[in-house]
Amino acid sequence: MSRQKWMPLAVGIGILILIALFIYGCSNLFGEKKGDDYVVKGVDLSAYQGNIDWKVLSEQGIDFAYIKATEGKDFVDEQFKKNWEASHKTAVKVGAYHFLSFDSTGKDQAKNFINNVPVSNKNLPPVVDMELYGVYQTTPMEKEKVKVILDEFLKEIENTYKVKPIIYTNQNVFNLYIGTDYKDYKIWIGDLDNNEPKTLPNGNEYTFWQYSQRNVLEGYKGTEKFIDMDIYNGTYNKFIKEFF
Repeated sequence: MSRQKWMPLAVGIGILILIALFIYGCSNLFGEKKGDDYVVKGVDLSAYQGNIDWKVLSEQGIDFAYIKATEGKDFVDEQFKKNWEASHKTAVKVGAYHFLSFDSTGKDQAKNFINNVPVSNKNLPPVVDMELYGVYQTTPMEKEKVKVILDEFLKEIENTYKVKPIIYTNQNVFNLYIGTDYKDYKIWIGDLDNNEPKTLPNGNEYTFWQYSQRNVLEGYKGTEKFIDMDIYNGTYNKFIKEFF
């Protein structure tokens, strides 16, 4: 075949290669092509991190973020609205969490959360943060009383957002209040020994693991210089399929 006849074919092949490379590059840039060995990392944060530059934060390998929204029956994190709006302008997948109080009903606390967190299937499921605080650190509330509060909260949230909330807790609180109950709820476990908890005390696998509360990233400046770090138990494709 003459050189003149080869030229259009060569140009066409070159164009196809460039298009393929462009598509491949864009898919990697926006996180759509991440290998099975890719660690899906996230942060959880609150007003303690102050003003956050979400663009800077998102460019540090952060795939998801949980933002504190509410606590108890009437507390709203002062940075929540600002963080919620700004975070949705990035590629970070976002969810909101509520710090559970043992001093008010689950229904009242759910109402506080619902009044402040928009309903959308484009976000990660709501999270209820269960920790011991104040006098309950030395004298934990009875399991039966906590169960009433937690069950009311979970029911109201699920009815509104049409998805089961995720329960965040640590090993101690898990043993106190979760145990073999709530096996149909995803668990976000806080274990700071940097030893990945392969299974939970009830034999289930964790969904998220908070492995550090003393990490430092760029993009925020508040009263707290550290930020909590988390990973998802699975690949990026599994993460997207499970939640979106």
